[in-house]
Amino acid sequence: MKIEDSRAEIVRFRQAAHAGTVKFDPEAARRCAELYDRQADRLIYLRQRLEDASDPHGFGGLTSGRQLQAGFGHKARDAAVLLDHYIEAAYRMKEAFLVSGGLYDEADAANAAAVRALETRLDR
Repeated sequence: MKIEDSRAEIVRFRQAAHAGTVKFDPEAARRCAELYDRQADRLIYLRQRLEDASDPHGFGGLTSGRQLQAGFGHKARDAAVLLDHYIEAAYRMKEAFLVSGGLYDEADAANAAAVRALETRLDR
């Protein structure tokens, strides 16, 4: 499944939750939201590790070494950008589950935290 397809599915789920057509028991919704929160935390950790790898060293001074260094750095940055999409998706799913359980204050807080986390990434 492509990222665009996943995003569309998440949008539909969020819309259904906001419209009240998808409802979960509040405790079940909290448990599902917690799973996505933990997923986002793991993805954020991986993204931070990729940021560390985006400026590799030790390839030597030869042209081929510099090319390898640049190539690996570029791949790490690309992967970090891709992880940003998955992090956003995890936060959006967390929010949707909270809304589906009628936990609007928790959903608002989760959404605000997601926006802060994503803005922090974009500011770099």
